Amino acid sequence: MRLIQLTLGWLAGITLAGNLSLPSRWFVLAAVIAAVAIAFDRSRGRWLTLMALCIALGGVRYHLAQPLIGPYHIERWADSDSVTLIGRIEDEPRRDDSGQQIVIAVTHAGTDNRMTPAEGRVLARVPPYPAYYPGDRLQLSGQLTKPHPAQRPDEFDYRAYLARRGIFVLLNRPTAIQRLTGYETSWGLAPISQFREHCRRIVLRLLPEPQAALAIGILLGIQAGLPDTTRAAFATTGTSHILVVSGWNFTIVAATLSALATLLRLRPWQAFWISLTIMWIYAGFTGASAAVVRAAMMASLALLARTAERQSEPWRLLLAACSLLTLINPHTLWDLGFQLSALATASLFAFGKPVERWLNGIHWLTHPIVAAVREALTATLAAQILTLPLMLYHFGNLSLVAPLANILIVPVVPIAMLLGMVALIGGLIWLPLGQWLATIAWLPLSWITGTAAALAQPVWAAIAVPTFPLWFLLINYAIMIGFWLWQRPDLTEHIDVDNAV
Repeated sequence: MRLIQLTLGWLAGITLAGNLSLPSRWFVLAAVIAAVAIAFDRSRGRWLTLMALCIALGGVRYHLAQPLIGPYHIERWADSDSVTLIGRIEDEPRRDDSGQQIVIAVTHAGTDNRMTPAEGRVLARVPPYPAYYPGDRLQLSGQLTKPHPAQRPDEFDYRAYLARRGIFVLLNRPTAIQRLTGYETSWGLAPISQFREHCRRIVLRLLPEPQAALAIGILLGIQAGLPDTTRAAFATTGTSHILVVSGWNFTIVAATLSALATLLRLRPWQAFWISLTIMWIYAGFTGASAAVVRAAMMASLALLARTAERQSEPWRLLLAACSLLTLINPHTLWDLGFQLSALATASLFAFGKPVERWLNGIHWLTHPIVAAVREALTATLAAQILTLPLMLYHFGNLSLVAPLANILIVPVVPIAMLLGMVALIGGLIWLPLGQWLATIAWLPLSWITGTAAALAQPVWAAIAVPTFPLWFLLINYAIMIGFWLWQRPDLTEHIDVDNAV
């Protein structure tokens, strides 16, 4: 319980610093006072001082992560005439049906006749072809603009969202793009990104649509290509979470690697290092978003605990992963995918057992034939307890068919993922072999898309929820946490982490 309180203090400090205009010196002063108080405090309430120290340190870490806007920052060129930029692609490009979003780390800026040193990050929207990769050096020309702030208090603040990624300038529809000679490495992301794009093209030759787009989403983490009607069907049925790479994918990867290590009779630590390497390559392969890194980190900690023959207490693993991610980058806390992933995992830990006991009281669900259905329904309902308020706050869409849709679709996703991976590997070896294997993978993929489309047909499948303010969302979470604490769950109870990552 102390670890939970200290971690929540750290996260609260980051949140306060990010939402309040408090100068960094206040957090530094609070951290010094708390550290001095801890040195002399020997009372039973010493943990309150430790929590205050964590809050102050969280605020300090947030301020240290803020970019410095100096005289050479690219923001000074915004809202002016056409500018020419030179820089390299820093992150994995985000591709969709209409183009690519690339983040450029600028090194020079100016006009065609005179270039001066510059710094900063620019978000550029470029055509879908040719494909660009991390490390590519580009020269772009166009007009730089600043992102618009929110017009209303309850509106999404795109400027603040980009600022947390260190981006203050946009370049939409550049008039000229040129790939420059010379290449700057980007921590090995470019070869992985190129191989990922090659795999995407292979899958498109193995499967028809929309099965191909679904396979690309669950295997490679690429969302482009899925038809709008299919995407809307998944949103209506509350199954959009299967379209992205999440902790569940790492559960399947870890289970497969564990089975292979047992089959090959590898020593425990040999299997650990091999599995760890493959999981993190897969994390980079799928884009390395905050939620993916969180899941990979938690799976790695669980694997380490199992190899060292120590009990992997789930709350400590979740808190360690969240703390380490926010220590590396405090802005991760505002990533919606990270929030939903962490809340879903915490919801499984907190409410999995109560939901299971409640379902066991329903007589027809206790029959052995529906055991798998009951397990899927338990995980679905438990995970949605903490994630549903946040999803309603951001999207305002309440799916009434979500429990039934998850029961029918979720158990099939691991089968589709494994068969799709086998078909992809076969296609990489020999295209006709992959096409033959893809006929088997087509069946579970078609079941997933067809079931989502069928359940989304009724007009009552989903209802629109009126927008509500942030304070109402916080009150809902306070009530949920208070109810959970009132139940006083045993936090030291062992939970199967492999099925909750």
